[in-house]
Amino acid sequence: MAAVNHIATARNDEFAARVMQLCFKVAQAVATEDPGAANHTERLQYSERIIRGEDNPKNIAAHAISSNPTMQATIDANPTNYGSDIPDNDIEFALASIWDARSLSFYATSPAAMTAAAQAAPRRN
Repeated sequence: MAAVNHIATARNDEFAARVMQLCFKVAQAVATEDPGAANHTERLQYSERIIRGEDNPKNIAAHAISSNPTMQATIDANPTNYGSDIPDNDIEFALASIWDARSLSFYATSPAAMTAAAQAAPRRN
């Protein structure tokens, strides 16, 4: 594993554009999933963030690459391809795999989460 190759791929404009396009696909799937799905509220909130264009595709790409050994192996085998040889379905799988982590991370710092935490905190007299 050569982290520098993974970083170069994540920062590659064409690869980041593919990641963002596939994020829209995952976000749309989440937006129409069963509201009873685990972490649906947080997943939906993050999907809305993606649809509004409020996340960084290069950061998402780095997260997806770091979490997926198949993508890492493809990059390591041909680093100068900058991920062009990674199939879209591998990227989409990686994105779906990290969606909860990203959703929960962003939700934890959202105004709604902060208000809920403040309301749940014990009151001091």
